[in-house]
Amino acid sequence: MNTSCIEQKGIVEGSGDGVVNVRIFPASACSDCHSKASCSLFGTTEKILDVPADTRDFRAGDRVYVAITQSMGTKAIALGYFVPFLLVLFTLIALTLLRLKEWQAGLIAISMLMPYYIILYFSRSKLRKTFTFTLKKID
Repeated sequence: MNTSCIEQKGIVEGSGDGVVNVRIFPASACSDCHSKASCSLFGTTEKILDVPADTRDFRAGDRVYVAITQSMGTKAIALGYFVPFLLVLFTLIALTLLRLKEWQAGLIAISMLMPYYIILYFSRSKLRKTFTFTLKKID
């Protein structure tokens, strides 16, 4: 596909209502990777993705590439890892400067993740529109 895309091979499981269900598998290099446990963009276990697409073009059993642009992958990593890290870090620094005990500052800083992930959860329909996957048949 495109070099500015992150892509993964998959197999179409089914389709309907403008959505194609694709089962993706971990890349073969993942089994030897030392950081496979912390990788979650495509992950290391098989997953089923619901990809909006013209269902007439895809049948169950078709081999496809599932792709997302690199910028969307970077945005996903930022929302999933970088922003929460900064939230905890800045909260911890602010509470330490306010002379809270370390354990209190740490507990409050970690608990700041709950509202963040709750907001992400309730924003999932908007995020689903932002993070769009594309499909291409493998010849």
